[in-house]
Amino acid sequence: MAAVGTKLIFENDQVRVWEFTLEPGQTIESHKHDCDYFFYPIEGGTLEVTRDSGVTRATLNAGEVYFRKGGDTHAAKNVDDHRYHEVLVELKA
Repeated sequence: MAAVGTKLIFENDQVRVWEFTLEPGQTIESHKHDCDYFFYPIEGGTLEVTRDSGVTRATLNAGEVYFRKGGDTHAAKNVDDHRYHEVLVELKA
């Protein structure tokens, strides 16, 4: 399975911080979020998210914070005409 981000930029006993970037048309392979996490899009966009239950589209706005519970497994594809870029923080505790 793929990592949850493009580049690990910080880690300690409590959190893991990732930079995550998808160019237009680029896909991140299926990956599992074991921990609760939140993410902050720096450059927002629309992602096509694929789970075993089906495919959905999510428009993620720059400057907003999104929280998700751990346990989710999915792949994602940037279906916009511009780069998608976020910072994602996994909560280990």
